[in-house]
Amino acid sequence: MHTESDCGLTPARPAGWGIGVFSRQRVRRIVLTLHLTLGLAVGALLALTALTGSLLVFYVDIDRMLTPELVVPGGAGGAVPLDRVVQSLREAHPHRSGGWRLELPQGPDHPIMARYMKPEETAGASFAPLMVAVNPYSGEVLSSRFWGRTAMTWVYDLHYLLLAGDGGRMVLSVGGIASLLILASGVYLWWPAAGKWGRALRPRIRSGFVRQVFDIHALSGVYGGLVLLPLIVTGVVMEQPDWVKPLVERLSPLTPAPTVAPAPAGTAAGGAAIGADAALAAALARFPQAAPRWVEVPGQGGGAYHIRLFQAGEPGWRFPKTSVWVNGGDGAILDLRDPARWTAGDAFFGWQHPLHNGECFGLCCRILVAVAGLLPALLLATGVVRWRQKARTRRPDARR
Repeated sequence: MHTESDCGLTPARPAGWGIGVFSRQRVRRIVLTLHLTLGLAVGALLALTALTGSLLVFYVDIDRMLTPELVVPGGAGGAVPLDRVVQSLREAHPHRSGGWRLELPQGPDHPIMARYMKPEETAGASFAPLMVAVNPYSGEVLSSRFWGRTAMTWVYDLHYLLLAGDGGRMVLSVGGIASLLILASGVYLWWPAAGKWGRALRPRIRSGFVRQVFDIHALSGVYGGLVLLPLIVTGVVMEQPDWVKPLVERLSPLTPAPTVAPAPAGTAAGGAAIGADAALAAALARFPQAAPRWVEVPGQGGGAYHIRLFQAGEPGWRFPKTSVWVNGGDGAILDLRDPARWTAGDAFFGWQHPLHNGECFGLCCRILVAVAGLLPALLLATGVVRWRQKARTRRPDARR
């Protein structure tokens, strides 16, 4: 984002040209150099991250398109009990004695998606669970896949870690901060003079290739920046929450994570004494208006169930924050978290993911976020063209 003078149109110096004007022009050159340098250095990274993010907005839908087994015909007899689903998982994977996380169906033709978080096959990866799809109407196991070995989970790792673990996370975090500087410097260069706001904000593309490239670049940056700014900020916060937590805790306390014993008293030796259905019923008794979303089943050594429910008004539907921990031995409630009692700090972190993928304001917001993911590639392309245009105009001046 630059001003009209950057299109190769150099205005005549007005009377009174002096130290103040010279200083402003010098600051402007510095900011322009910063904008250009960071844009060329980080622009490709930002474009890659944004394009993959556009795909991930509809990650579940695209995954179902690529994997026909994940489309389930409706069952005439209704859903089977969760205990039957757990039994099917353990029969299909008898050597996996740990717990399973069950994501309940998002629609009538969706399967139950179960995750075994630490399979030995992917022990070296920071996050690579086994993903098993189960027919909710029959309990039949439909597919078993490892995270990172499917198209959309590979895109997810590229978006979140650049396929490079903690090193990729750090590169993306630093790149996100640099992207904020690109936006800020672009706005500074574009900032119109007093009385010219209406003209500057008017969405118009003028004639002439040079002006057209400039207008597309400037308007995409100004209008698109309103959406890109929260996306970049939430991305950096989710990549490096520990960078932000000390500041947030100074302003508002954060509710600590619950301390739940790994094997509560009363648990049977062969695993949980109560089943997944009973644990879910206990959680719903505390939040009767909520919709169940996740049921984390303890391993065969015993433990606590973790139930995640969605309450009306929560920003995120797929990963809601209403949580209940249920004793696997006697079904007693061990702890719970209710977003209605969030502190401001809890709300700040609770909104990060729903804002980042557009889930917080429904389908229209998700589409807006997906479209915004195309803008960094457009800004990079028009920025490179502008740089080449300006470089060509400088060469004759240098020869003269």
